[in-house]
Amino acid sequence: MIDQRLDLLTDWLSYFFDDENFVITSASDDASFRRYFRVERNNNTLIAMDAPPEKEDSAAFIKIATLLRTNNLHAPKIITSDLAQGFLLLEDLGNTTFLQALNQDNRINLYKKAINELVKIQKINNKNHELPYYDDALLKAEMQLLIDWYLPKNTSNNHKQQLLSIFDTLSNNALNSPQVFVHRDYHARNLMLTEDGLAVIDFQDAIVGSNTYDLCSLLKDAYLELSANDLQTLLNYYYTQASIDTEFSQFEEQFELMGLQRHLKILGIFKRLSMRDGKHQYLDDLPLVKKYALQIADKYPEFSILKDIL
Repeated sequence: MIDQRLDLLTDWLSYFFDDENFVITSASDDASFRRYFRVERNNNTLIAMDAPPEKEDSAAFIKIATLLRTNNLHAPKIITSDLAQGFLLLEDLGNTTFLQALNQDNRINLYKKAINELVKIQKINNKNHELPYYDDALLKAEMQLLIDWYLPKNTSNNHKQQLLSIFDTLSNNALNSPQVFVHRDYHARNLMLTEDGLAVIDFQDAIVGSNTYDLCSLLKDAYLELSANDLQTLLNYYYTQASIDTEFSQFEEQFELMGLQRHLKILGIFKRLSMRDGKHQYLDDLPLVKKYALQIADKYPEFSILKDIL
């Protein structure tokens, strides 16, 4: 099968390098329409990103990468770009993700490093950067994906109305917390271990939102479950490092409800990735995401109906 965009990308690289002395191989793809290729040339490697302009906003990627790097965070350096075609050439951050590097011996220390980076991210001044806001409409539109894609089509109107009430509660929880720079997908697959420490990727959807959103992404990862003890240790570590000025119990509840918002959304997204986009591998991660949601339904009576609905 002809891969027209790969052919166009190869031609673009040939023009940039002014020769064809390079080898291009698939590096990875993700839950979006972006694809990544490793480009080997003169014993060096770079990453070429293919982001179809009708599907992906590469200008946002460049803007956020620049903002992160300006604030002494390690995002990939942009070598060159062609926004019209949707091609970017980036620094190669290597092959080792945070997830791959984790083991029983280094787990807590690595997570603490990720939390340290997150605290730095949250100190970014959001003003004058025209970042969108995680407002009520967006929070609820995300949770609506649960109804539209995850739940059976014959779900009763009563259950749908109960869900809308839950959506209200979860949106209010998010909006009534400190609003900071949010990476929006800060988890073990989107952090890379480099010689210089942790680097962040997949940040193009950054937004201004709740201070616990990225923390939930990290500590209640859809791809990796922490033990209850580790979760408490790291939650307390963030609480201290970020100098949270509310009672820990209040902060923990806000964190858990923020997590529920994210997990209800992810249930819908993962199902959509399978049904609409043919990316069936995400179905393997549904049980853990559902488990997270049901844990909150067990703990808080106002969400107990989720045990019947999900």
